[in-house]
Amino acid sequence: MVINSFYKGILFTCIASIFWGLPQPLFFNELNHINFLEVVLHRGFWSFLFLFLILLSISKIIDFVNIFKSPKKIFVLSITASLIASNWGGFIYAVSEERVQDASMGYFITPMISIILGYIFLNEKISLLKLFSVLLMTFAIIFLFFNMSEIPFLVILIGTTWAIYGLLRKQINVSPSIGLLYESFIITLISLPYLIYIYKIGESSFFTVNTKTTIFLILTGLVTIFPLFFFNLGLKYIQLGLAGVLFYLAPSFHFLTSVFILGEDIFFAKLISFIIIWIGIVLYIFDTVRNQSNENNIR
Repeated sequence: MVINSFYKGILFTCIASIFWGLPQPLFFNELNHINFLEVVLHRGFWSFLFLFLILLSISKIIDFVNIFKSPKKIFVLSITASLIASNWGGFIYAVSEERVQDASMGYFITPMISIILGYIFLNEKISLLKLFSVLLMTFAIIFLFFNMSEIPFLVILIGTTWAIYGLLRKQINVSPSIGLLYESFIITLISLPYLIYIYKIGESSFFTVNTKTTIFLILTGLVTIFPLFFFNLGLKYIQLGLAGVLFYLAPSFHFLTSVFILGEDIFFAKLISFIIIWIGIVLYIFDTVRNQSNENNIR
């Protein structure tokens, strides 16, 4: 029974990670004829609407209401709302500009940033192997910078916003679904007036381009909620560390999708940077799994 539950957790987490890595960039690529900001705002609004209806049907809205009783939760989740919106914006912009590889690299370096943030703000220990993996990833970004003569803004934006988002969400006891509901609510407070405004002045893509575009804009909410549901379901059966390792399927599929499906060119400097980052990730995963095994043996 325990083994079956364990494999269930792996299956559900893999479904979420693969969905994030393959269908999601292809989905947003179908909206690359629209301003990425409008797509982000639609994503926030429809995520809130669909998630609200789902949670209402399973009687969890009271948890959402309780957030407003805690000034700390309101403050932290309002910040994370801006971070998740920035992360969405970076990813959708990367897809629209045929730079999915940058998004992939951004999510790959997130652990590097998370380790540094955990060390600084949470006093978490860093093993020598993890420190070496961080140094490798840092070197990869520096190598990319010097060989492309530009600062990899998208890589840094996506990596840092996701890492800081994770750090802040660890500071409050709120479930991922309820937290996302509040975050999408905050985004909706900004997006809905703007979406109504651009619709009135005739600059909206909703109901004005074609039926496919309208449907895809609505589906941005479901595309956001679907992998989150399976990822949270997987966390019920497996440990967070293992789920984090399986998450690397997402940026791996981002990279494969960008090259073999979307036809993005891969420059030599980027390929070398990816190889260095992958080596760092392998060391990071090895150290994580080894430490987890040692903890289990102690128990």
